[in-house]
Amino acid sequence: MKKTASFTPVIGVTVIILFAGVIVLCDVDARQQVDPQSTVMTKCTACHTTRRICDNLGEKDREEWIRTVSEMVSKGADVAEQDIPVVAEYLANLEPGSEPVCR
Repeated sequence: MKKTASFTPVIGVTVIILFAGVIVLCDVDARQQVDPQSTVMTKCTACHTTRRICDNLGEKDREEWIRTVSEMVSKGADVAEQDIPVVAEYLANLEPGSEPVCR
């Protein structure tokens, strides 16, 4: 009598499930949100003081902050492209004089 590999489909399905799990975990890591306050206080201040940022709070809207942060990235600021809108939204929503930016 010839033996058949009855476990082959089970192994195949297991490999597919494990592979799908790895993809999902990688996707979750890619979608982790940046902390915009931390980014501003560490990345932006690598080149200038917070006074420069503080002086523009309440003056720029989200789109203007996107342009500003994008320009800073083009000059070498260490902010990921996908994080620019989050940082811009944070800055656009800060009131003039807000801490910690305006200490």
